[in-house]
Amino acid sequence: MVGGLELVSVGLNHRTAPVGLRERLAYGPDRLSDAFGELGRTVSRETVILSTCNRVEVYAVVPEGLGADGVSRFLALNNGLRLGSLDRHIYAHQGADAVGHLFRVASSLDSQVVGEPQILGQVKQAFALAREHRAVGRLMQPLMRRTLSVAKRVRTETRIGSGSVSVGSAGVDLATQLFGSLKGRRCLMIGAGEMGRLVCRSMLTHGVAELLITNRTYDRASDLAAEFGATAVHWDQLERYLADVDIGVVCTSAPHHLLTRSSMRSIVRARRYRPLFLVDLSVPRNVAPDVHELEGAYVFNVDDLSDVARQGMEARMVEAHRAEAMVRDEALRCYQALGAISAAPVIASITRSAESARKAELERSQAVLEELTDEQRAVVDAMTRSMFKRFLHNGLGRARELGGQGDEQALRLLQEAFGKEEDE
Repeated sequence: MVGGLELVSVGLNHRTAPVGLRERLAYGPDRLSDAFGELGRTVSRETVILSTCNRVEVYAVVPEGLGADGVSRFLALNNGLRLGSLDRHIYAHQGADAVGHLFRVASSLDSQVVGEPQILGQVKQAFALAREHRAVGRLMQPLMRRTLSVAKRVRTETRIGSGSVSVGSAGVDLATQLFGSLKGRRCLMIGAGEMGRLVCRSMLTHGVAELLITNRTYDRASDLAAEFGATAVHWDQLERYLADVDIGVVCTSAPHHLLTRSSMRSIVRARRYRPLFLVDLSVPRNVAPDVHELEGAYVFNVDDLSDVARQGMEARMVEAHRAEAMVRDEALRCYQALGAISAAPVIASITRSAESARKAELERSQAVLEELTDEQRAVVDAMTRSMFKRFLHNGLGRARELGGQGDEQALRLLQEAFGKEEDE
């Protein structure tokens, strides 16, 4: 980048730092104002801070030659850490590489689960917060607009977000395949742990009409139900509700089969053999394998779903290769465009110098111009403006090219060739 400035990105993520360290460096809304202020005073001209559960990253426009060191120092000292303590956890990118890294992050190519959709919203929110704190300007604003555009293009033109990549989502996707759609279907979640929470969220995303939750401890079922607007039911009503729902998801810590062939036989009969889809996410299994032999009962366990999830991840990685090529191309073009933007002061200086020379020549010809009519003077003024514009056309185009290439020395020579302004 030119104009004496450079783009850097500095941070750490789920691959380079443990969760405890990421938590210590996290920037919630209450810390952002001070962070933007300190970075602006000491290091950065423009700043965006991206802080999620999986990463803490600072994108900054810094004086050329400073590199990432200033931001690295800030991350350590601002979080009460000694200098050098982050060295083995932190990564840094400069110039076009920093642009490419930002594009990869926003496109979910750098996520723990490739293709997950949440990161784009988090990047968008990070930029909105930086703008609220007036921490971004003429370089970061177009960069962020291009970032969101590239991420949307990746999601639109590739299938990076398709396919199940967790056993929970695989179970929901298989249920969708069995029923065609989950809209209008009823689901019973058996168990109220963290996996149950993820499945509940996925079920509701797919449009289930009713979500029921049961657990040996009714209060836990009630708490989870309240979180999702679902209905908690008592454990002793389990068989009754299995006779009515379309989908049963089992995820408990019980060390034995909760649903056996004998207990499920009466349930299947009560359903008049309407399909019942059972997803057993428990280890050890809570649904006996021979339940699958009952007519109308479809049982999938963790191993079955792991295969589906693995296939989904493999498919995503194929799409990720396509997305990577797309991102590299977009990053190079974007960096060149940012360079052209940063050449704007040189272009403005050349233009002002030319306009000053034009006006000086008109003033020297004032005696002649006074003999002309107002209309004729307007023609002369327009003609001289057009002449200077035509004269400057190639030079200003070359300035934009040099800006895109980041060649500050050539830009300076070009500016001198056209003559600097007198007040510079």
